[in-house]
Order: sequence, then C-alpha cells, then structure tokens
Amino acid sequence: MYRKMMTLAFLSTTVSAALAAPTEEQVRVDNLFQQNCAVCHAADRGGYIAPGLHKDRLVQSEIALRGTIMTGIPDTLMPPFVGRLPDEDIRSLAKMIKNEPVAERSWDMDEIRASVKVLVDESTLPAKPNYDIDSVYDLMVIMARGRYGRGDGSNQARAVFINGKNNQKVGEIATIGAPHIMEFSPSHERWGYLKSDDGHVYKIDLYTLQIVRQAKVGLTGTGIALSKDGKWLALSSFVPNSMVILKADTLEPVKYLALEGEDPDGNFIKSAGGPIIGSRVNNKFALTLRQAGQIWIIDPDKPDMPVTKLAKVGRMLHDTFLTPDGRYSMVASYDDNKYVAIDLKDDKVVRDVPAGCQPHAGSGAVTEVNGRMLAFGTNMGTCKLGSVVTAWDTKDFSVVKQIPVAGATESPAAHPNAPYVAVDIIDKDKRAAWIQLIDKNTLSVVKTLDVGGHAFFPNYNRTGDYLYVSSGYWGDRLKIYDSRSLELVAEHKMESPSGIFSRARTRWLTIGQPETQKF
Repeated sequence: MYRKMMTLAFLSTTVSAALAAPTEEQVRVDNLFQQNCAVCHAADRGGYIAPGLHKDRLVQSEIALRGTIMTGIPDTLMPPFVGRLPDEDIRSLAKMIKNEPVAERSWDMDEIRASVKVLVDESTLPAKPNYDIDSVYDLMVIMARGRYGRGDGSNQARAVFINGKNNQKVGEIATIGAPHIMEFSPSHERWGYLKSDDGHVYKIDLYTLQIVRQAKVGLTGTGIALSKDGKWLALSSFVPNSMVILKADTLEPVKYLALEGEDPDGNFIKSAGGPIIGSRVNNKFALTLRQAGQIWIIDPDKPDMPVTKLAKVGRMLHDTFLTPDGRYSMVASYDDNKYVAIDLKDDKVVRDVPAGCQPHAGSGAVTEVNGRMLAFGTNMGTCKLGSVVTAWDTKDFSVVKQIPVAGATESPAAHPNAPYVAVDIIDKDKRAAWIQLIDKNTLSVVKTLDVGGHAFFPNYNRTGDYLYVSSGYWGDRLKIYDSRSLELVAEHKMESPSGIFSRARTRWLTIGQPETQKF
C-alpha cells in the first residue's frame, strides 16, 4: 500500500512538473528577452540600470508597451527595436512582460566553474607594453556600452584604452555584454579586471590590451573588488542574489555566498549584491547588500572564508569608497539620506554622515581643502535641501558644507593638481549635458561645462592635467578638457560611453590623493 501511494505521489509530481514546464514559445520569448533586454532590465526582469519589467511594476497597457519597444525612449539607452526585431517578436515580448510573473534565476558554482575560458597562454606575454606608453599607470579606460548594450558588430560594446599623457587611443577590447566597471590589481601593474552588465568578468593584460581569461559569475550585476595582495577577486550579482570569490590569477571560483537576511525593518529578503570594496588595512572584502541594508565583511585568508555581518546599516545601500587612510569605507544609504562610515579594521559601524537626498558616492572623491581632507558625495535626488553636493571631513566625519548645484548628481571627480571638483548633472532636460566645477577653496560652483551629450562619470588623468567626461546618448563622444582652462583638447567617437577608470587608482587609496600609497 505504501509503495502504491508513493508511486501515485511520484506520478502526480511528474504530471504537475510537466504541466508547469514552459512551452517552446515561452522559452523562445524568454530567450528574446535575455538577448535584447536583460542587459538593462536584468535577467529576471526585476530591474537593473533600467526599470523592472513585470506586471506588478508596469502601468502602461500591453499596446503602449509594444509601442515603447518599437520606438525606444529618446535620451536614454532604450533603443528602437522596429526593424531590429520582427513585429511578431515585439508583440510576444510585450505580452510576456505585461502578463507573466518575474522568474527566479540561478547561476551556481558549477556553472561559474564551467564558464571559465583561457584565451591566451600567459607564458607567451611580453615583459613590457607592446604599444607606445611610458607607464600603464597612465592608462584611462572608458566603458563604451554600444548602442544596444552588447557586442553585435557595428554596435559593439567595448572597453577603450587611452594614453592619459597624450590623450591618444592605444587599443580597445570587445566584450560580450555592456562593460560597466574596471578594477586593477594593486600587486601587479599588468592586470586589470573588467565586469560587464551580463555577469562576465574579464582578466585583461594591460601590456597587450587583450583578454587572457574570462568567466561568467552571474546574470546581472556589477560589484567587483580585488584583495590588497591581488590574490582574490570578489564579484557580486543582482541576479542571482549572490557573491562569489575567485582566484584572481586563474578565475577559479572558491567561495559562493547566497545574499539574504533581515532588512532594517525585520523582513527576511533576498538581496541584490551591491558594490564591493577591498580593504587596504587588511586583506578583507566589504560587500554591500542593497535591500537588506547590511554590510558583510569576508576574510579570504581564513579557512572557509568566514563572514562578519553588520545589520541595520541603512536602507537601500549602494556605492562606497575608502577614506585616505584606507580604514573606513563610506557607504551611501539612498533611503536614509546619509553616508555610513564602516571601520574595516574593527569590522563595525562608526558614524552616520547626513547627506542630501538619495546620496550616491560614485567611485569617491577626496581632496585637500585648506589643510583638511574633504570627501565629496553626490546626491541623485532632490529634497528640502535642494540639489546639493555634500562635503565632509574624513578625519572626524563632520559635514563642512552642502554645496548647491544645478540638479541631481551621480559621480564626483577630484585630483590634488586640479583646481576643481567635477560633478555630473543627471537631470533629463538640457542640464543632463552639464558638468559643474566646484572650486576647491570656496566650495562653490564657479563654472559649468556643456559637453554636448548626456554627461557621465568625470575623471581626471593620472597627473590631473586633463578632465575626462563621457558625453553619452546623443553625444557619443569621450570629451577631454584641460583641467585648469577647461578648454576642449581632444575627443574620441564611441557609442554610449559611460564609466571612466584610471589605472593610477591603485597608486592612492581614494581618487584625489597624491601618489603616495603603494601596495
């Protein structure tokens, strides 16, 4: 009788599974979404750099949604798909997005391990750069997303390398998905690591400007950091909710963490993996759990890589950067309108720093102002304070000034040899083309640059002589300005440029500091 009952239960389960299995059409349409939409809207349709696309989020009708897919949205990364996809495919996509629930997707250690590819025999690599450059620390790297956020011929997503001394292009690397963020080894100058929006990580030889290894560590998400000794590479994902640690030399995965826990209100949730920072006072990683409001500190040098969990840090955590002494990670808490100082030596929360509305640290900017080392935090929202940039003392965390700016801001840039702190204005009107320059002595906006396209992610070159700015959307240019006169000195055409990264970053702890920190 027991055996008969078990047999019936098995048959019932089998039938239910068969009934629940997706149809060929559902699989086909899901594949369409993954190929064309996931890079911005996330593999699970929950939202990433673009809004979530599912029935609980959308208010427009299926017909209106189909029209949006056909025509795109001007001045955004949303392209028109009319002529790119057949009308029937567009109809099917709109129907799925509007009516089907968000899917829960996985990408586990076995899949990560199987994705590792060796593309170049590293023993054959030259002992010095094979292109014209005095030092690889002069490299500036620009993330060109491509028109559709993926490599597809003329609309190729790629990382573009510029010699920051003469502002000449020295190479480029095509990526499978839109490149997003670049980190560099603090222990060896030749290695860089690039993470793309589709979850790929690339180990790049900066002497030959080519990918030597690659792996797929998730489906969506950008978090990436290297340990102080350059041995470990940590990467986080939005989809799935995870973090993985790889051996930096081989990209072999060695540790997987599912990101879940209680948020500040006591609700158990699965949380997207936000930015990761590699400590410079020890070899640990500090991971931001966005929705959970937690910071996880991982020690890769101890057996099983134990995790210290700091709870109730803030609501909706995002960007982070190091203070000049390397001890504190400054974490932006969107919904609490504050920055939080995390002590990476003692693994604890130290101090809240009040900010404007929806603070956003970018990659951080710290520079000396009248004998004080000040950090500058951008704010993506507008509240009763209006649009401001927050400046605070990195020694005692006291707010020095809320600096009025023309609109919401995303990323700051500073350099000890440059007179201005640069911030990008990210509003939707004509201000989106503006970079505003804050005088370091007066802490007030004194100049505004119109870069001719949507201004993104300013950054200074190694010496501080030049200010690099991405002019995206309708601009499709990298613009390079003299940091003092603000005259345009060079530009390079590229599709949808975004993040700009300096190889010299590891020569100091935080952008804006002299090259005194060597690792």
